[in-house]
Parts: sequence; C-alpha cells; structure tokens
Amino acid sequence: MAKKQVHWQPVAVDPPPLSNRQWYVFSIAGFVLLIAGILQLINFADFSDNFASLGITPPRLWAAIIILGELWGAASFFKLRLSYAFRMVSNFWALFVSLFWFYQNIRIVSMGSQTDFSGSNFFGHFLSQTPGWWTVLESTLLLTFVLYALSVSLSARK
Repeated sequence: MAKKQVHWQPVAVDPPPLSNRQWYVFSIAGFVLLIAGILQLINFADFSDNFASLGITPPRLWAAIIILGELWGAASFFKLRLSYAFRMVSNFWALFVSLFWFYQNIRIVSMGSQTDFSGSNFFGHFLSQTPGWWTVLESTLLLTFVLYALSVSLSARK
C-alpha cells in the first residue's frame, strides 16, 4: 500500500477583518518602519558605525537584524494576504524593533550622552535628529502605536 505524501504548504489567509479606515491608519506604522528600513539599508555603513558607537556588538549583525526586522515588521500593518505564521512573525518583528528604538532612545538620553551622537539613527543619516526628549517621545509614540495596532488586529481575529 503506497503512502500518500503530505507536503506542508503555507496558506495565505485574509488579513484581520478591520475597517478600511483602520487599515489606512495602521498602514502609517507600516510606512514608518518600511521607510526607516530602506533608508538605513541605503546608508548601511554609517548605520552600523552608529551601533558601534553605542557599544552594541557586533554592530553589523545588529544593524542587519534591525533592518530586517523593520522591513519584515512593516508587512503586518498592510492589508495583505499573508500566511498566519508570516503575519505572527511580522507582528513579533514590529514589536521587537519598536521596543529596540524605545530602549535605545531612553538609554542615550538617560546616560546624558545625547550630545555625543549626531543623530538618533532611526532613519539612517537621513532626517537626522540629535537624541533628546523629543526622540524619546517619538519612539514612545511608535511603540504605543504598534502595540495598539497589534492589539486591535489580534482582537479582530477572535
């Protein structure tokens, strides 16, 4: 008797049932993460050098992880048909990178070393801002927005 081979295939599923208005609002977070990842990738050398100056080692590896996380994490905020597993991993990456930027901004400002850095490096050397209370506020807003979007998206599935 021949055994039937079963191949695991990821199945794309419909996005969470949110209103169009919610998708438009949530896509803002997706665009912020997508633009940040692209601009950091364009200027990868400076981006990874900034990680070295922050004492994050190995800087190139962490720079690549953050860029990958931002690009992958952005996918969960768009109304796309993705596999359930891909969307969950995308949610994880979005949360991870927003927590990372929140922590780094808090760390730089609390150490009092914000004057040592020419920019927060969230958008690479583009749109450069000297770290301060406003970058902490921006990263807090991004983290809050990501948490809110993920909670609404996950609760809409139930």
